[in-house]
Amino acid sequence: MKKTILVALALNSFSVAAAPYVGLEYGFGSTDHDFETSFQADGVNLNPELEDGILGGFVGYAINESWAIELGYSQFELDDERSKNMGIADIEGQMYQHEMEWDSSIKAKQITLAPVFSYAVSDKWTTKIKAGVTYTQYESSVRKSEEFELVVNDDVELNNTLFHRSEKNNEFGAVVSIGAEYEITSGFTVGANAKYQLDSYANTASLNVSSTYYF
Repeated sequence: MKKTILVALALNSFSVAAAPYVGLEYGFGSTDHDFETSFQADGVNLNPELEDGILGGFVGYAINESWAIELGYSQFELDDERSKNMGIADIEGQMYQHEMEWDSSIKAKQITLAPVFSYAVSDKWTTKIKAGVTYTQYESSVRKSEEFELVVNDDVELNNTLFHRSEKNNEFGAVVSIGAEYEITSGFTVGANAKYQLDSYANTASLNVSSTYYF
């Protein structure tokens, strides 16, 4: 009888603490990589950088008050470009403004799987530490092109790609983050964290804000 009561209490406490959750995350940071492009004949060197931020989402399951398992997805893009005015070009009797353009970019799509440790500092504040593995698909692209814009009507454009190269790299890596969240209402929190992700292709450090809903 006592064993039955203890088991029932244990299951009840587990069900209260355990909870699925979903969240969104957005951050800014920097990425270190080796994808540097040089157009030596043109004197142009490109090094793609993170400009528009990192957008992500996650789903998780809180096993108890201290531990959870979390699956996340994020994506971001690095870009660098140059342009040069080449003057006026005569094409079939029409005057066009001639511009040369160079562009280098990296698009990243990343999946994260990690255990999460939580520690309640107060009724409202909770610190979180996460460390896990990542799988990232990097798609890099390099392009040199020229644009001709009609002088009398800039809506009329001619484009010509002079050079283009793209490649994909799929990499396994690791991620670690530390942060805190604040409970706004029952089940809904906002938070912030510092994150570092690395693999053999690139390393990304970021500061992120998030919102989470616990069911």
